Amino acid sequence: ASDLSSGINAEYGDRAGNCYWGDKQPCHSETGCSYGCHKRICWSQCNGACAIKVVMEKLIAEGGSIENFNDFWKIIMADGTNCVKCPEWCYVDDGSKGYQACSANSDCDSAKANQCLSHCAMF
Repeated sequence: ASDLSSGINAEYGDRAGNCYWGDKQPCHSETGCSYGCHKRICWSQCNGACAIKVVMEKLIAEGGSIENFNDFWKIIMADGTNCVKCPEWCYVDDGSKGYQACSANSDCDSAKANQCLSHCAMF
């Protein structure tokens, strides 16, 4: 398996292998998303264009067709919040449509599973 697709088959349990930034940043092991504090705002790994590429590679490798693309997406993403191992991230919502402020990575523990407020992109 390629680096991009490593660990994407886990449907349940520990998904820490999907945390792209590994030991350099905190990892939410339930979702496989790295997260932390950057420029005093909480961020989280997310799924953008890279995740679509991973899904398409898996679809092709397993002989699938575009008709069952949704099934592959469900397998890889489970509940839609799990990260594929890709270098994409976003600033997260504080729950009130604002950015979650922080001064250290630990300040983002409570916001690590929040939705993106900014675009999910590779920087």
